[in-house]
Amino acid sequence: MSVIPFSIQADRRERGRILKRLEEAEGVQLEMVDLEFGDYLLPNKIVVERKSATDFILSVVDEGLWVNIEHLERLYARIVYIIEGDPYVARFHQKALDVHRAFARMVVQHNISVLPSADPDHSAMLIYLMGLVVLEHGEKA
Repeated sequence: MSVIPFSIQADRRERGRILKRLEEAEGVQLEMVDLEFGDYLLPNKIVVERKSATDFILSVVDEGLWVNIEHLERLYARIVYIIEGDPYVARFHQKALDVHRAFARMVVQHNISVLPSADPDHSAMLIYLMGLVVLEHGEKA
């Protein structure tokens, strides 16, 4: 079965295995662009923000997460955060409750999808499959 080509835009600052995997994925037309906010832009204005668990915790602690979300909400129809690694491993004196609160607020107040990922390979697969689902079924698949 052949996949209909679809575009994924990646921010020029992105590097590493995710880009390599997306370049190899069937049907993906990967375009490097300057995204003011977000890391990957899928069809239907779905933006993906990928964070390591450590970077996610830092953004919760310094509250930069909420500023970034405000910018993303202004620009895109749908926001997806992919968190790579275990956000519950103790870092920077945060507690599991802080992580739970951040996730709950993202989902309930901002309607953001939060997806876990073990590593960049899994993140690339999630990004690819989200693009395929939008292509095949629309955003509400």
